[in-house]
Amino acid sequence: MIQTFPRSTIVELPTGHVTTMDIPGCRPLDVLIVASEAPPIVSGISTCIERLATGLTQRGHRIRVLSSTQIPRVSVGEYRLSSFLAFWPRIARELRHFDVVNVHGPVPTMSDAFLRLSNLLPPHARPAIVYTHHSPIDIRSATRMSARYNKLHESLALRADRIVTSSQYYATQHYSRYGPLVRAIPWGVDAKVSSQSFVPRSAEKLRVLFVGQMRPYKGVETLLAAVAGQPWVELTLVGKGTELANYQRLADRLSATNATFTGRLSDAELNRQYCSNDVVVLPSVTRAEAFGLVLLEGMAAGCVPVASDLPGVRDVAGPTGVIVPPRDPKALRQALRELADDEARLKHLQVESWLAAQTRTWDRCVTSYEEVLLDAVRCRYARLNGFAVLPEVDEQDSCQVIGHPYAVPEVGMVAG
Repeated sequence: MIQTFPRSTIVELPTGHVTTMDIPGCRPLDVLIVASEAPPIVSGISTCIERLATGLTQRGHRIRVLSSTQIPRVSVGEYRLSSFLAFWPRIARELRHFDVVNVHGPVPTMSDAFLRLSNLLPPHARPAIVYTHHSPIDIRSATRMSARYNKLHESLALRADRIVTSSQYYATQHYSRYGPLVRAIPWGVDAKVSSQSFVPRSAEKLRVLFVGQMRPYKGVETLLAAVAGQPWVELTLVGKGTELANYQRLADRLSATNATFTGRLSDAELNRQYCSNDVVVLPSVTRAEAFGLVLLEGMAAGCVPVASDLPGVRDVAGPTGVIVPPRDPKALRQALRELADDEARLKHLQVESWLAAQTRTWDRCVTSYEEVLLDAVRCRYARLNGFAVLPEVDEQDSCQVIGHPYAVPEVGMVAG
């Protein structure tokens, strides 16, 4: 069964908010979002999908989300394989009910399969396709295979009608003179505090926060090595994952008594952590980290971002924070030490980071996505039928729910 957002829910929007129905020649879109992760899975990608789907629903569009919640996948270490192909016949039959599909990738055996197979459909049975690129596949034990796969997926992405990336760097990577239009749309954040309510820092210690899944590419080993034996820094690590127990043992071996593991926290508890720390750190070691939503969330609470020098990530942290080489605990320790020793600089970067976060709201992100989706649909209709605007549709022919090929579809389940 596909995860759904309400089809006919009436949502009250703030006064002055412009919806699709207010724009001449526009009607609500039927949108299918295909992604590896969505609620109830807890991850950065899942958060982005939930906020995007909710925001588009509030603008009057009809949204469906198809993810690993409905299509099982098998995980072996860093390898994750989807059973998407088994579901394709049913999905292909239902695509005619959608105006546009927003497929997120790269996701081996899922996004690549969709981009390839949808291109084989007759033009009248294929909706507009907007591909969202998150990050390249970058597995340390399979570098060559990862590079080949990324090249293959980039060629498949060129079959979409539009491409969206979260940073200008990856937008440039996907640009082709005769390919689809590419647009960089950063992910968003909710304002957590005002600049006047930052929690004063301790004179003795720099409070540093890490938030993320405990997985190899997150660079927790580098972070623990950087803070071990440094009494002037206090580190809090939030999150769960397959490597959590290993990182706890590593902290014991390094005598990193200033590091505290909290496990997963509720949204309210996590917000308190953001608001009570000086720095949010993202020491990731591979290009599998391509944005760093937690950096933006920390900045919105007045934290200074300190992150690895990786494509996309540096676009978020660089302007108001500190960038360090990946896998370099000495460089990371030095960056934190300089912030701890210069309180004036720390306070200045806190305010600058908070101001930068105010310009990257979820509302702005969703509005930009809506523009791309509408543009993709208009252009496809015009190309196939010669329409200048979207034609109206019979309400009885509105989109159906995609489910298991042998299951009875259900409606009205809300993600989240």
